[in-house]
Amino acid sequence: MPLTTTQIESIQIDYGVIYLNFGVAGETILGPTRGGGTFDVTANRRDIEYDGMKGKSKGMQVIDDINAMLSVTILDTSMDALALAMPFATLAAGILTCEIGAVGVIPDADYLTNITMFAKTIAGTYKKITLYNAMNEKDFSLAAVPKGEGEIGLEIAAHWDPTDDTADLYKIEDVASISGDTTGPTVVTVPIDTGTAIVVTSNLTATFNEDVKAADINSDNFILMKAADGAVVAGALSYVAATKVATFNPTDELGANTPYIWVISNVRDTAGNKMTPVVVNFTTA
Repeated sequence: MPLTTTQIESIQIDYGVIYLNFGVAGETILGPTRGGGTFDVTANRRDIEYDGMKGKSKGMQVIDDINAMLSVTILDTSMDALALAMPFATLAAGILTCEIGAVGVIPDADYLTNITMFAKTIAGTYKKITLYNAMNEKDFSLAAVPKGEGEIGLEIAAHWDPTDDTADLYKIEDVASISGDTTGPTVVTVPIDTGTAIVVTSNLTATFNEDVKAADINSDNFILMKAADGAVVAGALSYVAATKVATFNPTDELGANTPYIWVISNVRDTAGNKMTPVVVNFTTA
């Protein structure tokens, strides 16, 4: 079978750019770099051994831990870059020092909120790879060589948050462009929440405040159901990108004097930010 257009467009062809604390206070570009960046995920698997075991067995494996790391070489030898390479050191008044207080538990302030790498694809979009609670764990080394540049190797690891079991270690997503947009789309619906006397032949519309991914306008993300029993209402969903309006046209007329619930969720803008789910309760005439 021939390759699909989606497969071809998804080929990663170029190193993009790496940000520190992307989308939050202190955002800055990491650079200049050499050789791009390498993202690695390792999962330590343990096989549960049992009598009669013939080899690796489905359902008899345990993942003990998962780690993620971004490796990159920087040419920047500014004090800020050296402080990134040695997070245990103290940078004050342009001077970097290592003090006795660096020995012991690493303080939360030494961790970056995130480090984010964008890798370009044939389609001109990007793979956005974000590592959370990031910190360099590679030993520091800087060589001054004749007719050459000093290089600092970084191995920046993501870290689990022990105080939040819902927090991600890393995230990979498709985005249309590199931007500082970190806010998900919002939507205005017709009918509105708590609407009454809605005409049974009405279509339902959702107007977004910004461009969204057309692929997210699907029946999994737009669900109309009867409030009484949760029965899903069949219908056709369409989207007009020029007006940012999604329209749900029920296959059959809605029931008279009947309460319904319309749930809209998981729609992302072109930067990959996901909307906050919206629940619309309304009653027909």
